[in-house]
Formats: sequence, structure tokens, C-alpha cells
Amino acid sequence: MTEKPVATLEADVVIAGSGPGGATVARELSRKGKKIIVCEAGRYHKWFGYTASTMNILEGKGMTFSKEGNWIFSAKTAGGGSVVYGGLAFKPPAWLKEKYGIDLEPEVAEIYEEVPIRPLPETHIGPGALKILEAARDLGLDWKPNDRFIRTDRCKPDCGRCMHGCKEGAKWTAREYLEEGVRQGSRLLLRTRVDRVLTKSGRAVGVRARGPGGPIDILADTVIVSAGGLGTPPILQRSGLYDAGRGFVVDFGRFVCGPCETQPSRYEIPAACGVNLAEDGIILVDATPKPLLYAAMLGLSGPKHWLSLPKVLETKKTIGILMMVKDALEGRINLDRSFSKPIDPSSWAKLNQGTVLAEEILQKAGVRRKDIVTTAPFAAHQLSSVRIGGLLDKNCQTPIQGCYCMDASVIPEEWGLPPMVTIVALGKRLAKHLATTAQTKAAEQKTA
Repeated sequence: MTEKPVATLEADVVIAGSGPGGATVARELSRKGKKIIVCEAGRYHKWFGYTASTMNILEGKGMTFSKEGNWIFSAKTAGGGSVVYGGLAFKPPAWLKEKYGIDLEPEVAEIYEEVPIRPLPETHIGPGALKILEAARDLGLDWKPNDRFIRTDRCKPDCGRCMHGCKEGAKWTAREYLEEGVRQGSRLLLRTRVDRVLTKSGRAVGVRARGPGGPIDILADTVIVSAGGLGTPPILQRSGLYDAGRGFVVDFGRFVCGPCETQPSRYEIPAACGVNLAEDGIILVDATPKPLLYAAMLGLSGPKHWLSLPKVLETKKTIGILMMVKDALEGRINLDRSFSKPIDPSSWAKLNQGTVLAEEILQKAGVRRKDIVTTAPFAAHQLSSVRIGGLLDKNCQTPIQGCYCMDASVIPEEWGLPPMVTIVALGKRLAKHLATTAQTKAAEQKTA
């Protein structure tokens, strides 16, 4: 028996999820005077900077695994994954325009100017990162400073807690757009998980959600499902779109680390520099996990890695490389939010190739081969689970009229890049489309 809602709210647009996609649409449309309600399943966490606080922000306290046992990190907090991402900025690949006709250059330019996005200056690149940069260049790699969502005038070079939540406010997160939207009149409902899209005659008329007080109906002419790569498919499945979640990508990665004579800063900024081997589908950046995360990763990597646990005590003199690879569009996300995501043979080949290269760089930097430690694969991205060109049209609209998606799930195919710039740009693009559509509709009604 379906529960009756304890309350009914109304808005012009209701958004399920407050991550970078949903927050961007909320901010842009609230600027245009639209009445927006954003539903966020998580809380507004404010304790940042530590592994324990990060686990509190993640879905399942950081213990989320695929059916195959692969470790997946997925945020559950206001601002979504932007709160705990590393702040890396990669522009959309050229094929997004060439193959799908989606030109994001204007929106990307807006983002780079607004944040602003820049590479880190030399003052913010630590000694460990510099040692890796020199070694990689000696091996002939185009290793260079990465573009970052970091305002260096607010950033402490010896902090390095970017992936644990930025306490200094130096790293851009979607919370900035959320808060601006609220100042413009948007309403943010925390601890409120959207269950499904309400429809009438094939058109979206709102959502059914559950908040702290029970079920809520939020009526709106436009629905934006922005619950993330893992969260969006179950909402669409409950709304009758059962192919949602059939195949997705996660950009599997791993750390390769080891102690060296160069004394790195224990808290230097991670991912300061790196290389994008686009043809191979591999990205490498300098990064070393913090001690508790390092220990957890080694512990979960299986018995053969347990002997390496004492190396966690050498973190103060450890340098490391983080890789991510472009994986295949496989797996399935289920109605109950469980999921299957195997590591396909092609992804294993890329992980092995990246590991060999990372080992060569570390040895060139002074790490002894016998001291190098490699963690088991994990993933922090969840993308392409509904897809433009699949379940979605070019404007990210589902087969349900008036129901759109806007998060990493809309990425049309295998990715292999930090997706933040692309998601925010797509959010800006969708907001422009909705604003134009609303203006056209209003003009037609006026002349009718």
C-alpha cells in the first residue's frame, strides 16, 4: 500500500540531488527568478580534513562495494562528490562536440573565469611532487602542473587535505552554487531522498520523496534527477525507465607508493602535476593516501598486501602516484542501489600498464623497487549510467517529458577523466535550454 504524503510542496523546478550538476542548474535558474526546490539525501557535513570525517561523508561510511567486491567511493552530502574530490579540472574531450554535437566551450570558459581555474604556482607544489615531476620528465613524459579548482590565495601549501574536504574554502565545491541559489530563493531540503518521478500522461508533474517527517510530494513542471551515477538509475527505474543503470563506468584507479630519500611534505597538495595518456586511456598524478586511508586500502587489498601494512608508518617520507583508467561500459545498477561492476580485461591491462610506468617513475625518483607498494583497484567516479544518446536526448531529457538528468550519469560513453568541468558545463547548458524553453512557452501562451 502506497503511503500518503504528509506534505505537498510546489515549485517551478524540483531537483533530486545537490551535487555539481543539480547545484549548477539550481543556481542558474534561481538567478532567473525560478522557484527551485533541491532535495538532498545527505546532511550538510561541516567536519572536514580527516580520513574519519571523509568516511562520514561517503555512502555507507566509505564501505561501498560492487557485487564483485570492488571498492567504490560515493559521496552522500550537500554538494555531492565535489566536497571530497581532488579539485582536478580537465576540459571535455573534443569527441563530445564532434560525435554528439555538444559544444561546451562557452560554458567551460565561464567556469574557468568564475572559479577561477588555474594550474598551481610553484609555491604550492611540494618537494615530493617536484621529485616525481623531474623523474617523469627524465623518462620523456609530458608531466606538468594540472589545472585546479583551487583559489591559491586561500590555499595552505602544507595542508593537502583536498580529498578530505577543504577547511580553508580554497577548493571550489558545488556548495558555493547551492548557497548562492538559496540566497536567490531556492529551497534546500536535507535528509530528503527522492524515490520516483510523478507523471501524468507521460509528462513529469513532480517527485515523491521521503524526508525526516515522512513522504513528501513536490509538484513541479520540470524535474531534474541529479542523484549521481549510482543514485539516479534507481529513481528512474521506479519511474518506469527500467533500462536506467544498464552499463556504467567508474574510471578504476590505484595508488603506487614508496619511501625515498627526498623528504616530501606530509601534507603537500595532491595531484599538483601529472600526465594524461589519452591514447592509452590512462591518467597519472602525484598523490599519496593519508595514513588511515593507506592502511585501509592495504587491508582491503588482500593477504598479500598485509605484509606491507608497516609501511604506513613511513608515510612522512613516502611519495606516490595515483592512476585512473578508462574502463568499459559494463555492470548494472539495481533498484535497491546494489550494483555489479567487474574490472574488464581491457581495464586490467591499462591498470597494469599504468602500474609499470608508475613504478619506473618512482624508481627514477629514488624509491627502491623492493619498497614499492601497489594498492588494489578502487573507483571514485560513477558515470554513464543513463547516458546521452541512450536513455537521454541531446538536452539530457528522458523519455518522460519534462524530466531531465544532470550529473555524471549523463556522460555518453567511456570517459577516463575527472568529470567536474564537464558536469558543471552541462549543468549550465541545461539551465540555458530550460530558460529558453520557458521563454518560448510563455511567448506562445501570450500570443494564443
